[in-house]
Amino acid sequence: MKTTIKKIMKSSNYFILGFFLILMISSCKKDTVQEENDEEIITTLSLKFTPVGGGAAVTYSYDDADGPGGNAPVKQTISLAANKQYQVELSLLNKTTNPVTDITTEILAEADAHRFYFAPSASANISVGNLNNDGNGVPLGTTGTLSTTTAANGKLLVTLRHYPGNPPNKAVSDPVNSSKSGTDIEVEFDTVVL
Repeated sequence: MKTTIKKIMKSSNYFILGFFLILMISSCKKDTVQEENDEEIITTLSLKFTPVGGGAAVTYSYDDADGPGGNAPVKQTISLAANKQYQVELSLLNKTTNPVTDITTEILAEADAHRFYFAPSASANISVGNLNNDGNGVPLGTTGTLSTTTAANGKLLVTLRHYPGNPPNKAVSDPVNSSKSGTDIEVEFDTVVL
């Protein structure tokens, strides 16, 4: 009888030891790696306008240096000459990091998953075209051409959309409110054409 009890206890000990070993091994297993494409904080959106044919470049920006919440953002009014064409270059920053992070490089690296949309109001007398494309020939919009006509006051809405699909499935015909994408940043600038 004592031998049977010893065998049962010995096998129970092995069972318990085995159970704890399995538990320890499974708890040491590495977590699944998440896709590293978290949305970035964008505090600053700048538009640099370089006159075609010569002249000094001017830059206008939206800046929320401390990020969401906190101090109110500062937004400059875009002031451009009448009947002029400008090369436009867009840049994005995250000023909540030290050093400041240039988000533009990430947008360019993930061009097939991003797209800038430009929507001037009818009263602005501004048109935007010749946007640069991603590797698939779909507009990206980090550069382009802006043209003005006669003097006017209006608005220019700039929207960055992110296409998170895998693959992103961005298409030329996608509207700004495409269900395939979400807004990373949207800024409406006041515009003056003089």
